[in-house]
Amino acid sequence: MYDLLESHWETFGDGFAAVWSEGPSIEETAQRLGADKSSAAKRALADITLGFEGDDMPGDDEGIILVGALGAWTLTLQIQWMDVTEGEKLSALSRDGGRAIAVGWHGSGAHRVEYSINGDVVFSGPMEDALASLREYSAGLRMPTDWDIPVSQGSPAEEMITTALVAVGRMVGHEIDDAWLQTPHVRYLIRRTGKGTPPIPW
Repeated sequence: MYDLLESHWETFGDGFAAVWSEGPSIEETAQRLGADKSSAAKRALADITLGFEGDDMPGDDEGIILVGALGAWTLTLQIQWMDVTEGEKLSALSRDGGRAIAVGWHGSGAHRVEYSINGDVVFSGPMEDALASLREYSAGLRMPTDWDIPVSQGSPAEEMITTALVAVGRMVGHEIDDAWLQTPHVRYLIRRTGKGTPPIPW
């Protein structure tokens, strides 16, 4: 799973965020995330930055997201900033009886999972602890325990991310696959109003 996503977005390991939401449509998901409706453009993940020229160039403090249907859920990927992992965003996405689960990281750490049901965050913690909250979907899965292995033997962080993504895929009934990543979905910008500070960057 890690290798698949990295093949579509080469800096995937340096920083990324995703949220799966149950209930809202693509347009409603974007609205609840605070995206600018007028910024909508059809893009595949690998082409998500195409068309950013002149006045359309996003600022460094603006979020860039890609929203599309994934089975009965909606998947949102974020490549700049981590708005989709904020507790208030998950609460908004899961209100009215829905669920929302997000994963994200930036730099060489801060791998997190956030899980909300019906507007309430029920798990917020390190990715390595995520299987405890996803016990129902974790059969046969395990998080890495040896973080000092040589690079030649693999990456524990990559294994951890893959494990978390597989568990979430089981939960929502559809793992992220090559077909979804190659298909154009809807790109939006989350613009800043100038008030307060942006969320943690990727």
